[in-house]
Amino acid sequence: MDKKELMVGGIIVVVAIVVASIVFAPTTDAQTSTLSILNKGEIGQNGTVYVKLTDNQNTSLSGKTVHIKISDGSGKAVYEGDAKTHATGVAIANLNSVAPGNYTLEVTFDGDENYTSSSISKKITIVGEDIVEDVADSALIEQTIQDSGDSQDSSYSQSYTPSYSPSQSSQSSSQSSQSSSSSDDELVNYDVNGRETLPEYDEDGREI
Repeated sequence: MDKKELMVGGIIVVVAIVVASIVFAPTTDAQTSTLSILNKGEIGQNGTVYVKLTDNQNTSLSGKTVHIKISDGSGKAVYEGDAKTHATGVAIANLNSVAPGNYTLEVTFDGDENYTSSSISKKITIVGEDIVEDVADSALIEQTIQDSGDSQDSSYSQSYTPSYSPSQSSQSSSQSSQSSSSSDDELVNYDVNGRETLPEYDEDGREI
């Protein structure tokens, strides 16, 4: 076999390999996934982390597990846990007495047969008190918590507390007091036979 034949044979082999790699290459229709951290400000040491998972059409992805990790300046993890996204695409992670300080929050989604993997990180500050977190799209958070409560899903916690007016509490207390007073005024006396009796008065007109 001369050099020309060897060259032709080599070319044929290379072409065959290229064609085979194209024909038998695995195909995927997985859509791109995107993670976002909804916390905008400080987080309480017993606070809550809110993240959202969407596809490339910005559609919420539900029932997906995301991994949440908080690390200190040396890279040591002070919190790690998994959370599942709700119908709104929001996943909720409740912290447990994380010491105050500056940390890095990392969230990852490993992907699946339908969606690609994704990750996001953000510098956060943990404060030594319980606060109402400042979050993006608070209406979405409230919907997530409300739906979670309706379904009695223990993997979610109603730790986000919308603001309320103290006057509402005072008004409620006042109404309760009035109701109690009204009930006392309407007390009726009965005799031993269970019959209603009229009040009796002495000679000076005072009720006995």
